[in-house]
Amino acid sequence: MTGHPPGSPPRTGRRRFRLNSTPARVWALTMVCVVAVTGLFASAHTTLGQARTGLDVLGRDAGPRAMATTDLYLALADMDARMADVLLMGTGHDLGSGRADALDRFEASRRQANEALLHAASLTEGDSVEERTVQAVLDGMGSYERHASRARLLNDEAQAPPGRVDEEALEEYRRATQLMHTELLPKAFNLGLDSSAIVRQNHEEGQRSVAQGMLTVGAVGAATIVALVALQLYLRVRFRRRLNIPLLAATAGVLLLTVGVVITLELSNGYQRGAKEEGLDAAMALARAGAIATDMQADQSRFLGDPELADNYQQVYLERAQQVLFRPAENLDQYYTAVDEVADAYPELPGPDDPDDDDPGTLGYLGERAQGSLLPGQEDALAEVLETYERLHAADRDLRAAARDGDLAAAVETRMSVADSRDGTFPAYVAALDELIALHRTTFVDGIARGDAVLTPWRLGLPVCVLAVLALIALGVRPRLAEYR
Repeated sequence: MTGHPPGSPPRTGRRRFRLNSTPARVWALTMVCVVAVTGLFASAHTTLGQARTGLDVLGRDAGPRAMATTDLYLALADMDARMADVLLMGTGHDLGSGRADALDRFEASRRQANEALLHAASLTEGDSVEERTVQAVLDGMGSYERHASRARLLNDEAQAPPGRVDEEALEEYRRATQLMHTELLPKAFNLGLDSSAIVRQNHEEGQRSVAQGMLTVGAVGAATIVALVALQLYLRVRFRRRLNIPLLAATAGVLLLTVGVVITLELSNGYQRGAKEEGLDAAMALARAGAIATDMQADQSRFLGDPELADNYQQVYLERAQQVLFRPAENLDQYYTAVDEVADAYPELPGPDDPDDDDPGTLGYLGERAQGSLLPGQEDALAEVLETYERLHAADRDLRAAARDGDLAAAVETRMSVADSRDGTFPAYVAALDELIALHRTTFVDGIARGDAVLTPWRLGLPVCVLAVLALIALGVRPRLAEYR
């Protein structure tokens, strides 16, 4: 029989002695620290990646898609407005800025609509529902242009005088504008709503993911610091040394890394939130105000050129105007007064005098929503929009008064002066609105750029910092382990 030499400890006891030895404990605590640092790297890397993805989706995918669909709606509405003006002019080719200018603007809007469709198509690739919607709008535009071109040809052949659209031409235009308002514009508007919903969903999910990631990074960072402190204390007690400088530096590095990542994520989330809410959302809302107002002022031409449906077009004008800027009003005369009050009261907006008042406030795209999204220094831009909107309705009041008095020539002249591309009331409104939209678009672009700017250094900075911490840990424990060789 073989046995253990006399006086030698059992093999299991020798194993237990080694596992309970100082080097083993140092190795164990060191590995806990290494695993914790690795976990910190993984959680920070994942959360920073989620933040970058959120910015990319907002700034380079869903956001531009939403902008493109809004531009599409505006271009389509402007096409129909320009064709209504051409028909209303009849043989009066020099009215306003002239027939040639109206046709040029029609072509420009058609090209803009095509470009917006191509942009939307490229961004909706892989989404079968939205792809079909884009294709349906593209096909519908062809049908619309055929009806509109035939209406213009028939009106030209009939030598229709200003304000007296030829009956056959009018029938053909009715088909065109019905197609525009029952098929094309609703589909374009729905594309915009779908894109906005995608933006909102992605933004909310991204913000939640990053917020949860921040908590994870903070928790893992705290656990890493605890592990490093435990290793530092063990070495101090076991080896009777006051401080281990490399481990102290590693602990400070982990603290700075954790705090730095959390602050970066918070800044990135803030920039992304501002880009969406004060930039993209505000710009899209104002762009819709411009598109609806474009269609609204085209109702003036339809009102004058189609007496049979004049009452319908007048009611639709009021409904669209209320979408742009809502104030309680049962008819246009009341609405004119309400718009005057809004422009005069700004920067205060009319609202309920007491909590029991039925007045809902000043709503619509140019109401409380627009004011709430303003940044410092943008107040004058909204004031200019409201003033030009007021002048637009003052001109509408004159137009309808002339029509009621039977002075069709004066009414048509007023309409053409509203649409005049050189100094018309409506282009002045569009210019003021575009200036405000540009400010919000700049906010959107700047927000995305700032978010990217705070995240970019971490692409290289994060792995470098983690490797530095691991190196410091190695430097801190290596001399102590060397004592046992």
